[in-house]
Amino acid sequence: MKSITRVIPFIFALIVLISCGSSKTATTTTNTKPSTPARSLPALPMSFINVPVKVYMKPLLSVMESNTAKEFMNDKWPDYTQSGCDFRYKYRFVRSPFSFAVVNNKVTIAFRGNYQIAGSRTLCAFGKQVSPWVNGSCGFDKEPLRRLDISISSQLTLNPNHSVSTVTHLDKLQPLDKCEVTLMNNDMTKDILDSVKASIEAYCTTFDSFVQSVNNNAFLANWRNGGSRVMPLSKYGYLNLNLRQLGVSKFNVVKDTLVFSMGFSGFPQFHSDSAKLVTGDRLPPVSNADRSGNISTFLNAVYEYKFFNKLLNDSLRNRVFDVDGRTFVIKDVNVSGNNEGRIKVDLSFSGNRKGTISLSGRPVLDTARQVLSLADIQVGIDTKDVLVNIAKGLIKKKIMKEAAGQSVLDIRALIEKNKALIEARLNQQVTPWLSSTGTLHELKLVGILPQENHVQVQAFIRASITLIGTPPANLINMK
Repeated sequence: MKSITRVIPFIFALIVLISCGSSKTATTTTNTKPSTPARSLPALPMSFINVPVKVYMKPLLSVMESNTAKEFMNDKWPDYTQSGCDFRYKYRFVRSPFSFAVVNNKVTIAFRGNYQIAGSRTLCAFGKQVSPWVNGSCGFDKEPLRRLDISISSQLTLNPNHSVSTVTHLDKLQPLDKCEVTLMNNDMTKDILDSVKASIEAYCTTFDSFVQSVNNNAFLANWRNGGSRVMPLSKYGYLNLNLRQLGVSKFNVVKDTLVFSMGFSGFPQFHSDSAKLVTGDRLPPVSNADRSGNISTFLNAVYEYKFFNKLLNDSLRNRVFDVDGRTFVIKDVNVSGNNEGRIKVDLSFSGNRKGTISLSGRPVLDTARQVLSLADIQVGIDTKDVLVNIAKGLIKKKIMKEAAGQSVLDIRALIEKNKALIEARLNQQVTPWLSSTGTLHELKLVGILPQENHVQVQAFIRASITLIGTPPANLINMK
């Protein structure tokens, strides 16, 4: 459309050259002919959008750390817990901070513990104690606490319903310091360590609950339930990705950052009317897949003329042009088309002279050179100015001559000029804790077709974009 609006000042100039005198009403003739059946551009190939995601995990790990007990002990500590008539025990286990690793969906949580254990054995007959307690212990009185390394692992599973599940278990329970508690020729160390193991396994259940709480987060739940979502893009229209496939790569943690990639395949549609994009489709099942690569997408866009005219009039209405000392004011711009592939611009103006200039033609796109031109140009003038009507034929010839030389738009140059503005849409805050950073590599038009009620435009976009998140600590709740 910029190729058309560039001839507007020249149109004004030609009117100024002829203008001078009074005005009267001009008559116009309207030709009515049958409407041509609507056409459409060829269907576009499937698009692929792969987005790397980096999530700074320290806030979430801090929640997990703070919501997990620092000490594990028997239920009656510091007193003994009697598990039977002939045996009682007590222990206290103090853990170190967690170390956290994720490699190809396997989560490993490790920590070191310092512990003290004590046990007592007696003889019982018919369920009654018949001898004194014989005691044994490690880590009490002036003895140092014993050390124990513990490792917990969990394999993440990405479910088709867009949730993550874990089954966490104890991998390693390895004493580093020798501790033998022998009572009545029976080594009780294993019995007491089994109690420590039971406490750690209880934590494994806590971790699985932690993952489930992430699944139940309102943001993720709304995303899963949203289905085929229509997204507004500023004031320029609406987008629906029309997903057909959804995949996520394996999860890894590098230092404090969770790294993975999401991939979408589908047929993106852009429209000036959001209602035209509503499908009611559900999100496709998610799969575990390598989603390397960037954005390589074809976009089918449909602009209804009423929407396009609003954009134009919001920016051009009452715009003042000064041509050879005479002032002209744009009052209205109206773009229309037909099913024969022609597009028409009616420009109403006031000022020194009043009237409407119409410019129509057939957009021709050279996809290789990325040049858009206007062929078969026709000009119309509707004015009450007598002298303009007298010289209408001359004005049309001059406008058509000038328009022929001005009706070529270098799309590649235009995109390069506006690249920073386009990339600004790739580099922005998505949510309070999630932002995007990206680069536009290629943008080109592959098709344009005016029709009676709208103009259809097809484009190819190649870009890279990364989502970067720092979730707040209150994103989840393990309590």
